[in-house]
Amino acid sequence: MKKKLLASALCAAMVMSAVSPIGASAADDMVTLSLYIPTLATFSEDAITEVEDALNEYLAENYNLQVSLQYTEIGNFETTVNLAMTTDAVDVTCYFNSEGQLQTYVQNNQLLDITDYFENASDELKSVFTDTELAASTVDGRLYGLVRKYQYGGGLQVVMNAEIVEEMGIDVSSITDYESLGEVLYAVQEAHPELTYIMVPQSSSEMMWAYSWDRNIGSTTFLYAEDLESTELKSLFELDSFAELCSYTHQWYQDGLIMADAISNTSEGSDLVSAGTAFCCFHNADISPLDQIYSNTVVTDWIVEPHAIQTDVGNLQYGISVNSAHPDEAFTLLSALYTDATLHTLLSYGIEGEHYVINEDGLADYPEGMDSTNEPYGGFAATAAYPNYTLNPVKVADSSAIEVDYATTVDEWDAQVSVSATFGFTFDTSDYTDFVTAYTNLEDKYKDALISGSIALDDVLPSIQSELESIGFYEVAEAAQAELDAFLAE
Repeated sequence: MKKKLLASALCAAMVMSAVSPIGASAADDMVTLSLYIPTLATFSEDAITEVEDALNEYLAENYNLQVSLQYTEIGNFETTVNLAMTTDAVDVTCYFNSEGQLQTYVQNNQLLDITDYFENASDELKSVFTDTELAASTVDGRLYGLVRKYQYGGGLQVVMNAEIVEEMGIDVSSITDYESLGEVLYAVQEAHPELTYIMVPQSSSEMMWAYSWDRNIGSTTFLYAEDLESTELKSLFELDSFAELCSYTHQWYQDGLIMADAISNTSEGSDLVSAGTAFCCFHNADISPLDQIYSNTVVTDWIVEPHAIQTDVGNLQYGISVNSAHPDEAFTLLSALYTDATLHTLLSYGIEGEHYVINEDGLADYPEGMDSTNEPYGGFAATAAYPNYTLNPVKVADSSAIEVDYATTVDEWDAQVSVSATFGFTFDTSDYTDFVTAYTNLEDKYKDALISGSIALDDVLPSIQSELESIGFYEVAEAAQAELDAFLAE
């Protein structure tokens, strides 16, 4: 199927009056709102048009609105939305706060302040979000968007080859830290000298995507703290917790436990483990059991317990462009996307019987003969981009992990997730553009190599600290610390 980068827009207008039967004249009396969504799978133009037509029939009958779906490939999404938000082309849009877009859009006056709208909204909408989730969309006490309602946060586990685990009688539940993990790695190395790799990076050159330290503090890419309880700001390289991890991985690397060319790896670790080429890899884990996602694998207990940093909760959000010509109607649509199960399921799964089916157990699945490679409306394959997946019917693929419904399971998951002490703090980096670039380059130069163990932290830390000094890190950290302390005092 041909991927559609941007669906063609509909044009209409709306008046807030009694809903009339949908038709050409009725549609002409309704406001059409653009809804920008990134594509994480393949969409055909015909399928988008079909879903858009079905949405507009439902919206006309229930909200006196129309919508124009603007699907854009995720790699081009930020650039496309940024350009479109300079005009009135955007009404409701997704954005990625994990990349700092919330703060950037607020600083650039691109997002509408929806604080008053939300305060006057229905109790149904307000009940969707926890205080933590609302804080993730708040800048200087004002609300600028709504987070995607999804499980938040995660921890660190290790994915292991199931055949070797069974053969050696390894108790994966006993592996709870780097020390107990190392004991198993050495035992596997001795028992299976023919293995190409014992441990490989999680993905490409990155050994792992989940850590024990607090990061992205203030929605930045350069502020860290030792753990979730700490509020003392440091560089990544000067954390005791970072040094502890690197000491283990460097020893494992020297002893041949970690892939020798880890920093130039291009493979997914889970693929190598499933195939038996490698014994294990680290993996960030959340509500979905990893051993059900990756074949021929089992997973350890938590190496790092589930927790949430600032960007974990609000890494994907929906807001209203400040240039929207119809902000009232846009908030109506935004609210409906978080509270109306029929609307949300139609938008994210497509048309029942055509893009998905409900089986006799009430579970959603692909129609017969279809899967993620040939189903034309890619939302069912990748619902993570939509506002509130807890409204959707449970998928067959998720049913082993979901006992009742998505909402209940997500609430139970979120209840066990610890939130960092710095959560909710934001630091304005608009005056530090050159510094942010310099620090990013510094991390890119050392981080993966250190975490993979291919170089020793003690060997390069003096050079790193000299570079930190030269780019002004300590002055920026001092300024951020003062703001964080004031934030916490309030």
